[in-house]
Amino acid sequence: MKAMDWTWGARQRGARAAIVGATGATGVELADILLAAGHPAQGLACFARADGVLRARGLELRVRATPAEVEALAAYDIVFLCTPSEVSRELAPRLVEHGASVIDLSSAFREDPSVPLVVPEINGDELARRPRLVANPNCTTAIACLPLAVIARLGGLEEVVVASYQAASGAGAAGLETLHAETREAAGLPRAPGRPSPFPARLALNVIPAIAAVGADGQSGEERKIASETRKILGLPSLPVESTTVRVPVERCHSVAAHLVTARPVAVAEVVAALAAAPGVEHVADPHGPRPRECAGRDAVQVGRVRAGARGPRSLAFFAVGDQLRKGASLNAVQVAAALLAAR
Repeated sequence: MKAMDWTWGARQRGARAAIVGATGATGVELADILLAAGHPAQGLACFARADGVLRARGLELRVRATPAEVEALAAYDIVFLCTPSEVSRELAPRLVEHGASVIDLSSAFREDPSVPLVVPEINGDELARRPRLVANPNCTTAIACLPLAVIARLGGLEEVVVASYQAASGAGAAGLETLHAETREAAGLPRAPGRPSPFPARLALNVIPAIAAVGADGQSGEERKIASETRKILGLPSLPVESTTVRVPVERCHSVAAHLVTARPVAVAEVVAALAAAPGVEHVADPHGPRPRECAGRDAVQVGRVRAGARGPRSLAFFAVGDQLRKGASLNAVQVAAALLAAR
């Protein structure tokens, strides 16, 4: 297995880090990754709407109510915003104004041309100018873009069509609780009381072929994000990107089926070799893989079913699976932070 392309060394471990929105699924995963990388618990401050406790790596971390005074947060060396978009839009510019380095995991700034949207293995050179605010990509986009970037370097890209199969936990803890409760109910077991479902229909033993609100043009919010963010990350502003985003009854990991047309013919064997050598990606030879259950908790995006398409010598297809809470969100943010802190 290839190592991920990042280092959390002495310089990073000596930094004071703050997680705002620490008790959500992304915040908890972020704390877990930082502690696993050796970051000292005393150098990690956790904030949320109210005081509480966050449990990660066998430790109990104190969670404090997010301070109203932005100066208190700006004093940290790096600030991760695991907050709703409307909170990030209000908080991030104020933090930057006070000199903070901010990584925003919401969608608030992803389409802002003045804010870099970074997947380090693809466009990490954006971090060389040490931006004060960096946007973290949509989880499905990050998973799809890693193999797409490898192919783009080989043969260019003229068209991308993707279908995503997104886990219940992509809707947060409430999504996972809903799937568990509905599965128990489908098995004839009593359903425990819990939070309202975040889904527009029953998910257990079902699929829901749209994620986020669907606009008048028939596209869902998630589909618009995938198109615009893929173009920005790959640096291909005119690339045609079509997608259908589907919620599936899987606990963790998002999957993507991609069909694409390259600018130049590329042999399948050449694509497989490049994927096997690329950081952040692992090629899977199993003809029935990769699969979400086996990919959960892993850092790299798993890519398999690489094959020629039916639309001529420039047509290719693949299937990719990635843990949306890790490379799709928290791990990517930590990689960005590692680069920013290394340049201090």
